[in-house]
Amino acid sequence: MTGRWVTLKRIERGEQGVSLVELVVTLSILSLVLTIVYGSFMSASSTVSGANEKLQNLDEARTLVAVASKDIRTAVRLEAGTSPFLTADDDEAVFYGNLNTTDAPKKVRIHVDTEDKLIEEVWTADVGSTAPDYTYTGGPKIRLVGRYVANTTAEPIFTYYDDDGVALTSYPLDDSDRLAIKSVGITLRVKRTSTFNDEATTVINRVRLPNLDYNAVAG
Repeated sequence: MTGRWVTLKRIERGEQGVSLVELVVTLSILSLVLTIVYGSFMSASSTVSGANEKLQNLDEARTLVAVASKDIRTAVRLEAGTSPFLTADDDEAVFYGNLNTTDAPKKVRIHVDTEDKLIEEVWTADVGSTAPDYTYTGGPKIRLVGRYVANTTAEPIFTYYDDDGVALTSYPLDDSDRLAIKSVGITLRVKRTSTFNDEATTVINRVRLPNLDYNAVAG
């Protein structure tokens, strides 16, 4: 009887199941594994989201630069010995340009507003005004070129160069410097507000002004 009793006790002990300590250890390990997996997932998600937003920033910056470059390229003098630029500042350019017209040039202003949007304002010459004394008294057509401009004071949007490629930097440029402009550098930094991406994307271009190279005059 004694041997049989020992055998039954051994069987009973084998069927007692998992102890509380073993359960706590198992749950702790499982919790650690889940934490690691969740952390890896969130890290991968953040990386993908950050990459997507960088691409969006790049697309936006390219659009801003493309539009500004295309329109500034049309700059033209109203008469010989004058500059097409009425204002040449680091964050604003106002000029006469052959922009979508076969008649009188348009007056164009490109600038950044208080909401970090790149805005283009375009005036059409008054009916009856003639070269070189065009007048622009009507209201402008306003166009939103793009958003999220993040240039700082140390990173001017516009840089103006003379015929030798030397930057003219006494902003806003005076009459003499505006007359010397032969090309314009455009630097645009774009940054969307996001928890995934804290870096701005920068696109740079330099625009040669063909009408000034050939001394073309509007009218």
